[in-house]
Amino acid sequence: MAHRLQRDAHLSPFTMEDAYRILEALGPMPSEALSALVDYGLNDSEIGQYFNLPQDMITTLREHWGLSGDP
Repeated sequence: MAHRLQRDAHLSPFTMEDAYRILEALGPMPSEALSALVDYGLNDSEIGQYFNLPQDMITTLREHWGLSGDP
């Protein structure tokens, strides 16, 4: 599953608290939700505001999942 947020020393800088916050904000398919907003042309700041998450968290997720877009 591409959308899983596992804590891995070389993959994810997120804590479990971050992971729960991300899943609560983006829903059960977070990579798909983020991908849709990137496809709509929103930048990381706008997406962060929409989901009430920090821009750097959105940037990290987008890069982790290989989603193109402007940071």
